[in-house]
Amino acid sequence: MRAYLIRHGQTAWNVIGRAQGHTDTPLDDVGLAQAAAVARAFEGVEIGEILTSDLSRARVTAEAIAARTGAVCRATPSLRERSFGEWEGMPYEELRNLLRDRAHQAGLDEFEAAPPGGESLRDVWGRLDAVCERLASSTSPLVVVTHGGTCGLLVARLIHATVMTSRSLRFGNTAITELHRRPDGFWVIDRFADTTHLDTPSAPMIDSHVASR
Repeated sequence: MRAYLIRHGQTAWNVIGRAQGHTDTPLDDVGLAQAAAVARAFEGVEIGEILTSDLSRARVTAEAIAARTGAVCRATPSLRERSFGEWEGMPYEELRNLLRDRAHQAGLDEFEAAPPGGESLRDVWGRLDAVCERLASSTSPLVVVTHGGTCGLLVARLIHATVMTSRSLRFGNTAITELHRRPDGFWVIDRFADTTHLDTPSAPMIDSHVASR
């Protein structure tokens, strides 16, 4: 069985490096063009179902793929980005420094620290249980459309890595990561963070400074 994990298209907050979390920021014009481009990449590809975050930046990306493939699209809050609580909208660099200080003051590992009213990496890792179970039981190819941080955690879970491994995994907007499940249940990465569908002359330009989440 194959799974295709996809990060959503670009938003205005991606461009300026602000933490979106559960804030429902829409795709910008570039993001809409990227969604159309990734949808074209799946034309003719067998897909049993599309699972997506219910936040609009992911859902609209997923719906573009559904329109091209005819696959059923199912939205779930389990695939949302990490909530940054009271710190949503902050520049990522500032937020990272605050989280590091918060972890140090509380005597926690970084993946256990959460912003006020938000989630830790460990929290998001746990809420991916149902998605991992769905991937483990599916007999037909699945597309999962989610967010940068959540995508990293999901890949780490599937390959039996650690929460902190996800910090080393980065995905451009509409990047495709393709895996297949072996008969013994282990997942193998066949393609990682592929954005070649954006390389055609008519494809949208990718801002190299866009934040990873």
